[in-house]
Amino acid sequence: MSPHRLEPRLEPHILCIDDDPVARESAQLLLNRWGYRVSLADCGEAGLEAIATAPPDLVLVDLQMPGIDGIEVLEWVRQNHPSIICVMVTGHATLQKAVEAMKEGAYDFLAKPFSPDELKLTVERGLERRRLVLEAERLRSEKAIMQANFVTLVSHQMRSPLAAVRQLLEVPVSQALGPVPEAYQGFIKRAADRLDLLARTLNAWLAMSRLDQEGIYSRMTTAEMGALLEDLVERAEADVTAAGQTLKVEIIDGQSLLEVDRESLLEALYNIVSNSVKYNRPQGLVTIRACKSPDGVELSISDQGPGVSAQEAEYIFDEFYRSRRRDIKDKPGTGLGLAISRKVVRAHGGEIKVTSGPGEGATFTVSLPCLEG
Repeated sequence: MSPHRLEPRLEPHILCIDDDPVARESAQLLLNRWGYRVSLADCGEAGLEAIATAPPDLVLVDLQMPGIDGIEVLEWVRQNHPSIICVMVTGHATLQKAVEAMKEGAYDFLAKPFSPDELKLTVERGLERRRLVLEAERLRSEKAIMQANFVTLVSHQMRSPLAAVRQLLEVPVSQALGPVPEAYQGFIKRAADRLDLLARTLNAWLAMSRLDQEGIYSRMTTAEMGALLEDLVERAEADVTAAGQTLKVEIIDGQSLLEVDRESLLEALYNIVSNSVKYNRPQGLVTIRACKSPDGVELSISDQGPGVSAQEAEYIFDEFYRSRRRDIKDKPGTGLGLAISRKVVRAHGGEIKVTSGPGEGATFTVSLPCLEG
């Protein structure tokens, strides 16, 4: 006999909550006949206690009961055990009650009197739904574990050797040990550029992954919009100057208070400014403008570059999206900067959009809620 014993497979567990003893016993008889484990409760209070003690796979709950009624049971289950499937049962079926039950999380609705076949079909469909829900939860958990492991792999086992190779390559690039034949210089420079791009891509991808792992909400603090933009301008000025461009800043009512994770939001806004500088025309103007809006504050970042077509605007915030246009596709980039920006902005309860036309430049507008009315 094998030393490894298989755990016995438990049949699906169904809880029937009904103040009518005939209804309870009838349901138990049928469900037992079909191979299900059945528990009974004669009121809402007893039903909630049974769920808390031994959560079932599926609950058949009567709508009208003294004390805690069926709708209250549904609401409690939805808040505390959302993967449990609930089926509302009632002898007073109305469309309004069915809608109310569905809003509170009921999977299905059985009107008394119902036939054994109707009960069997509803239970089977509910349990299949339960299986799919649990399978989805399992897959999400496995994905999170795999992603965390991959982030660790990239962080510790890829970036370090990549940095070492780049440092070694700097020797022939700088010709520190002596002149390098001219025929090799172009190849060495391209190799260094590709390594730099790979490093930037890895860092951007890690930043994107960490947004899921590290809680933005836990780092939220109150910040004044004007002070936040001063930090942004300080970060952006060097890039703008190095590109031979001009930065213009317009702040209207910088006293607005925001609840933000300062570093992640600044990085998101800096990504947008860097994008505007990269795609701007030579000696172009980059404008940062902030003002109040009916729902909070709006921050816009504009350039005078080639612009974004309506077709591209649908994909520009997608991960790894790179334009195929001849005039901009050769510019270096990871395709993650704007995706990270949108993810951070949405985590702050805001939204980001782009308005543009070919040859008209692009304006990225970030809308954020503020603490003031």
